Amino acid sequence: MMTGPVRLWRSAAIIVASLVLTATAGFAQLTSGDVTGVVQDPSGAAVPNATIVATDIATGVKTTLTSNASGEYHFANLHIGTYDLTASASGFAPSTVRGLGVELNKIVTANITLQIGQTTSTVEVTEAAAAIDTSTAQITGNFNSRDAEELPSTSTGSGVINMSLLQGGVATSGATGAGTGPSIGGTRPFYNNFTIEGIDTNNRGVTGPVVTVPNDAVGEFTLISNQFAPEFGHSSGGQFNTVVKGGTNEFHGMAYEYFQNRNLNAADNLNYVQDNPLHPRYDNNRFGGNVGGPIMKNKLFFFVDYEYNPIGNSASGGAVFAPTAAGWNTLAGMSGINQTSLNQLKKYLGTAGTAADPATTPFGAYPLVGPGNSSLGLQ
Repeated sequence: MMTGPVRLWRSAAIIVASLVLTATAGFAQLTSGDVTGVVQDPSGAAVPNATIVATDIATGVKTTLTSNASGEYHFANLHIGTYDLTASASGFAPSTVRGLGVELNKIVTANITLQIGQTTSTVEVTEAAAAIDTSTAQITGNFNSRDAEELPSTSTGSGVINMSLLQGGVATSGATGAGTGPSIGGTRPFYNNFTIEGIDTNNRGVTGPVVTVPNDAVGEFTLISNQFAPEFGHSSGGQFNTVVKGGTNEFHGMAYEYFQNRNLNAADNLNYVQDNPLHPRYDNNRFGGNVGGPIMKNKLFFFVDYEYNPIGNSASGGAVFAPTAAGWNTLAGMSGINQTSLNQLKKYLGTAGTAADPATTPFGAYPLVGPGNSSLGLQ
C-alpha cells in the first residue's frame, strides 16, 4: 500500500538498504528481543520436554526449542515483530498464544498452560498479555515504526531521538555540555551511546550519531536509560538503539515527503529591523520512498529506502571584506607570511578601492567602505 505523509524535517539525504535472512542467522540482543517462560499443566506442575514453536507472523519464519526438566524455555535473539507461540507435549492438547509482541532489547515472559486432552485438538489464547520485561531491572522505552512516522516530535531536530523525551527520567540538556541527545538521569549528553543495527555509530569527536536513519526506515527505536546489561556498555548515559525495517512475505512500501518553506515559516523580526525580506527563500524538501518484500518466501527478504534532500536558500547579503592595495602591501611585508598563500587569498578576495571612516565600523583600524563594493580596508 502506498501512502504519502507530509511533515517537516531537516536531515540530510540517506540511503538505507536491509536484507533479512533466515531465522537461523545469529543476532545479538542489540538488534533483537527474547521470550522466556514456563510450560505447565492445569495444576501448575512443570511440563518437561515440551516443544515450543515461535512463528514470526510477518515472515513465516519458525524457531523451535524444547523446555527443560523444570518446564522452562528461552528464545534468545528473536527478530523484533509479532509472534504466534505454540506449545505441545505428549498427553496434552497443543496451546497457542497469538499476537505476542517481541520488542527491541526486551525479554518478554509468556507462561503457557497445557490442557490434558487429545493432541488433535488445540487450545488457543487469542490475545497475548502485554509485553512486560520482568526478567531484568533495566528501564527501557520502546517506539515502533508507526511512532517514528507519526509523532510530531520526530519531524524536527534530532528526529527519532526526540521520542526519548517521552520517557521518564529524560530531559533536554539545556545546551549544557557537548554531545547529542537529551540528558538521561541527570547525566550530560556526552555520556550517551548510539547504535544502528547493533553497530557503533558514535562520533569520536563530539558524542552523537555519525549516521542517522530516515524516520520511515526505522523499524524500532529503543532508549535504555538505566540498569542496562554489560553487552550495551560503552557509556554511562542513555543507550539509543535503532533497527531498520525489514522485508516480509507481503510486498509493502510507501512514498513520502517532508517539507519546510518560506510560506510555512513565520516572519523573523530581525529581518524587519535589518530591512531584509520578511520571508527570504528557504525551500527544504526531503522526499523518498521505500519498498520491501520476499525474495524467497519464509526465508529471504529485502527492504530498501531511498531519500533525497535538496535545500534552497536565498543568497546571503552583507559586506565583502578585503584589504586595500596598501593593506595588501603591508601584509606582504610582514615576517612569517607565506607569499603563495597570500597571493591566493588576494586572488579570490580582491582589493578594496577605498577605506571607510574608522568610526563607521566596529573593527577600529580596519574600517568598512561604502555600499555596493563594501570592503574591509586595511590601512
